[in-house]
Amino acid sequence: MSFIELEKKGAYALVKINRPDALNALNDDVLRDLRAAINDLSSDRAIRGVILTGAGEKAFCAGADIVKMKDFSSDDAEEFARRGHKTMNMIANSDLLSIAAINGFALGGGMELALACDIRIASKNAKLALPETGLGILPGFGGTQRLPRIAGMGNALEMILTGEQIDATRALEMRLVNRVVEQAELLPLAESLMQKMLEKGPEAQKQARWLVHSGMEQPLTAALEREIIVFSELFSGKEPSLGLSAFVEKKKPQF
Repeated sequence: MSFIELEKKGAYALVKINRPDALNALNDDVLRDLRAAINDLSSDRAIRGVILTGAGEKAFCAGADIVKMKDFSSDDAEEFARRGHKTMNMIANSDLLSIAAINGFALGGGMELALACDIRIASKNAKLALPETGLGILPGFGGTQRLPRIAGMGNALEMILTGEQIDATRALEMRLVNRVVEQAELLPLAESLMQKMLEKGPEAQKQARWLVHSGMEQPLTAALEREIIVFSELFSGKEPSLGLSAFVEKKKPQF
């Protein structure tokens, strides 16, 4: 039995965590199935993007399986964290355009899953939190590093050190999510955004995503120099000619 529903829809796929009775919480099986899904999509040359969401109306993903974690040894905890990081890194480091459609609770590892995506949108009933310090642990699937890069150090420390839940409006204010809509509008918005991205040059997008991510870890001067190099290298391929010529001719480019 897989805890992931995968539906390929042309050039993108909808990936849904299907464990609604447990609020789509992450355990080893879910992490394994999620990695398998991302691996499948990454190897499919027809697929360029993925929308991640949760089954039901209550939760995107309510974090890790606490019942199992309470008996962890230090070695168990390290293995679990490494599996979680492997899963999140597969999403963040793949060439897939990714959108997290947050439909309800995104807590702990669930919020970290959303943080691994390029874009996050939320329904109005969404609640986000990293509650781990209240359990005597800390965010172990990338939260201490990705959250400050997205929402700033002060906001990240407030969320991590208090463990308090924030609503979708506060998440929007923090730039943690890009849009907030009614729940019925969440997937249509995600699909609309994905379709807009799919109309653009895939190689240009791939390189732009890489520059954004890698540039966060570099001095500005080095990152700007890298942008110049990558910008120029694109002109050795066909996309600039297609896109620029179409613009001049007042046509829609067909990448």
